[in-house]
Amino acid sequence: MSRPRRLSSAIAAALAVLAFLLLAIAPAEAEQSGRDGILTSFYASFSPNILSRRDVQPVTISLAGGVRAGDGTTPRLGRIELAFATQGHLDATGLPACPRSRLRNATLRQALTRCRPALVGHGWIHAEVPLAPATPLVARARALAFNARKDGRTAVWLYAYSPSPPVSFVLPFAVRQHQRGAYGLVLEAPVAPTLGRWPRLRSFRITLGRRYSRNGEQHSFLSARCPLPPQLQSLTVPIARVSYRFAPGPTINTTILRSCSARD
Repeated sequence: MSRPRRLSSAIAAALAVLAFLLLAIAPAEAEQSGRDGILTSFYASFSPNILSRRDVQPVTISLAGGVRAGDGTTPRLGRIELAFATQGHLDATGLPACPRSRLRNATLRQALTRCRPALVGHGWIHAEVPLAPATPLVARARALAFNARKDGRTAVWLYAYSPSPPVSFVLPFAVRQHQRGAYGLVLEAPVAPTLGRWPRLRSFRITLGRRYSRNGEQHSFLSARCPLPPQLQSLTVPIARVSYRFAPGPTINTTILRSCSARD
């Protein structure tokens, strides 16, 4: 093998290792998947981890994930779908909704001033702006999740803002709830159409959940239960699934298994 070819192979191998290391930023329990030269990671957990068998109770959900190509670049993510098991439930009764127009071109302080009553989550998003493929700009953006309405239905706006490099966008997550099937709660957002050609979503860490009072009644934005039969105290079950749909392809699905512990 010639020296240039050996050097090229070494660089490719180093970039592949770098991509895996970047995905490893997610928690140690994160599941990693790969297909067609694209690497993905996903992590999900609920708190508390001991739930009632019969009645839903307030929970928070922690999510983390990332996407990288084997050559070290960030592939263009078209859509992302987050699905949660049937014991999950979303309740936005009486919770203020944030109009999306209030978040456009807003700084972090402005977004909180305008929509704090609708806040339901927070975290970080890493976005890449590959203006120069060899030295892409990486923005570490603060992320805020707000309760919203879209086409008359409950939605979640995931707002991200970075002052340097300047990046601001709102991912509109549509919410679907089902009574049957493995996953009763689904959040889906168009990534590429929202972000445009630049930037590209590299990784995220988000915590969702909020307790609030309405007309003297206590509510929780997210609730869950662990519907195990009486003879079982715990069981490993699928609690969440992510579908990364890349433009033009492929689609990579990852399911998270966790122990569901029940109390009477």
